Amino acid sequence: MAATGLNFPLDAKGERSTTGLNQGAFAAAVKAHSKEAFEAVEAERKWRFGYARHVVRQAQLASTAPEAALGIAKDGLGYLHSTMEFCRGEESMPLKQAMDKFKDGSFETFEVQGTGGKAEGLEVPYKGKVLRGEEVTAQAHLWLQRGVIELDTAAALCKVAETPDWTDLSDHTFVLFGAGSAMGPFPLLMALGAHVVALDLPRPQIWARLLKEAKGARGKLTAPVKTKVSDLDKAAEGAGCDLLQQTPEVRNWLRTVLKGKKKVVLGAYCYADGPLFVRVSMAMDAIIADLVEHLEAKPAVAYLCTPTDAHLCTPSSKLAAAENLRRAPAWQGLLGAGLKFAKMGLAPNRVKEEGASLPVCDAIVKEQGPNYCLAKRLQHWRAVLCRAAGCVVSSNVAPATATASVVSNKSFALAYKGMHHFKPMEVFQGETSNAVMLALLVNDLRNPLSAGQPSTALKNPMQLFSATAFHGGAWRTGYKFGTIGPCSAVAYIVASIIVPSWLVLYSSIQFFAWSWALFMVATQGAAAAEDTISIFTYLQLLEVLHAALGMVPSNPLTTAMQISSRVGLVQIVACARSASSWAAMLPWMTLFMVAWSITEVIRYLYYALNTAGVNLPPLTWLRYSTFLALYPLGVAGELGAVYSAMPELTQKAAEGCGLLHACAIVPAATQRLGFAGLLLVYVLCFPMLFGTMLGQRRKVLKRLKEAKSKKE
Repeated sequence: MAATGLNFPLDAKGERSTTGLNQGAFAAAVKAHSKEAFEAVEAERKWRFGYARHVVRQAQLASTAPEAALGIAKDGLGYLHSTMEFCRGEESMPLKQAMDKFKDGSFETFEVQGTGGKAEGLEVPYKGKVLRGEEVTAQAHLWLQRGVIELDTAAALCKVAETPDWTDLSDHTFVLFGAGSAMGPFPLLMALGAHVVALDLPRPQIWARLLKEAKGARGKLTAPVKTKVSDLDKAAEGAGCDLLQQTPEVRNWLRTVLKGKKKVVLGAYCYADGPLFVRVSMAMDAIIADLVEHLEAKPAVAYLCTPTDAHLCTPSSKLAAAENLRRAPAWQGLLGAGLKFAKMGLAPNRVKEEGASLPVCDAIVKEQGPNYCLAKRLQHWRAVLCRAAGCVVSSNVAPATATASVVSNKSFALAYKGMHHFKPMEVFQGETSNAVMLALLVNDLRNPLSAGQPSTALKNPMQLFSATAFHGGAWRTGYKFGTIGPCSAVAYIVASIIVPSWLVLYSSIQFFAWSWALFMVATQGAAAAEDTISIFTYLQLLEVLHAALGMVPSNPLTTAMQISSRVGLVQIVACARSASSWAAMLPWMTLFMVAWSITEVIRYLYYALNTAGVNLPPLTWLRYSTFLALYPLGVAGELGAVYSAMPELTQKAAEGCGLLHACAIVPAATQRLGFAGLLLVYVLCFPMLFGTMLGQRRKVLKRLKEAKSKKE
């Protein structure tokens, strides 16, 4: 079947190759600006695997001077418009020629005026809450502190949140290419009273949803339909258009619909997989270029930039990336090195600069492929040319977002779930991304100081994409965003499956061991439980490792102090074996062993169940309350046992025997320190450790009380 509509050109083999056009576009873009870069593109034999470095190089060249940025954009788009073909019937011609030729043909128009009430300012759904006003401002500052956004991004979000009048969009007409897109702002624009000219495929299920949303919102919807229709229920059957097959006709219809409109925004939100994305992006570009040239009033243009691209970034994000690399946990480097054999290792996020000291962040995910990259790149090119032509342009970097299309890929889903391990990365839900990106769009339209305003001076046109970026941490993470996916997936599997399973097993073993120890103390005395308590006290040293590796949220230093004191006491008991020492220690041993055993039975049962997702409020109360009595009793028993053992420890030290082996390190140190010195250590450390537990108790019991109140 012959190709129809907008398509890739035929190559020498008679095939519609995507690689040839893709590689040719980047070669054409840089040809007049760098012989070295042009020859490197031309010489690339495996474009599918080697394209990324040429995209980065193109971004670097564009950053050297305004003339370079605009020239590259003009040359790249010029190549695409003269090379992409439009086929209709027996005719095949360059896209540019088709747009000039087919001036007839259009659609009928269907309109829906919503009946919803007025929305009150910016609303940002985030982690189960809807943030408004000062809450948005506070959250913007938190994102800024964590490195999820940049300073100007936080300022823009705060400005929109503090200026609710800005979000009344009843004075604007938005043309949405891909109105039904998951990352598109259609429902939010309708809620804010905008007039939305919606474009999407002629699929009834899409239009039934859009029309239903429009009817219940405040705004107005205008849609292309095949034939005149007045019934809302029937409109979905004939609504929609095919941008690839009807590119000129969509342009013709839009010229008619937008005639006389003063504040028009052309929003390109279509997305498709693989080569189809290039084709639909070119269709949008052809229409946008035509409308920018022919509409009476210059329209604004809106795009969503992907974080997985090569962008000019900010100097502060460059410094933060270097610092985050320096502070990256050792396990990340080890894991990255381990995955290198599969070509999935980590690469440092070393931001490069070219010429005029404008840093370029390479966050390209090579697996997305050259077609995705070209589709987004041609949007960049059009954005800078439109701004140079006097249009307001909103083209902000959006964060990594867990949309249905993304997480349907299991490897991407796993990577997204583990990405938070690479600070300061945060993956957002679609509703949050949509809200914050709409806020940044509003800022670009309303704020005269926005980088999107053509009157705002920029050192380089490419800074349009570094301004007000909501990159989600991609610019500031220590490792290249494009390389952290596999490690993130492994980290998720380890942190969410392997580590919890191990912690449940470990806590269960300790629970049964300490239960047995408590039973032995109660039925046969402290001496019978000594071996069990010694073994499982030494095993508790693993908890220091758990804390150090981040497997649990405990402080490694505090954990080490608590466990080392117990290990030391076990060693002291093991060293003081004379009958007199044993008789003196036994009552104190019973005291601290009972205190330890009860504490650990409750603690490990709580940990095992809580890690497994079982929360029992009574057990939680016991976990954070019994220490009030048991901790002082345990300390008293420990001090009494040490005091009772001190004479024998002193004697053995004087005789030069018995305190030199590995299991007598603490007894030897205790003997040298003396009981008075040890007592001073306890006096100094006890308030800190006890105070820490009191603080934890207050927080946990407060959460329990709040949870109970919500249920009631």
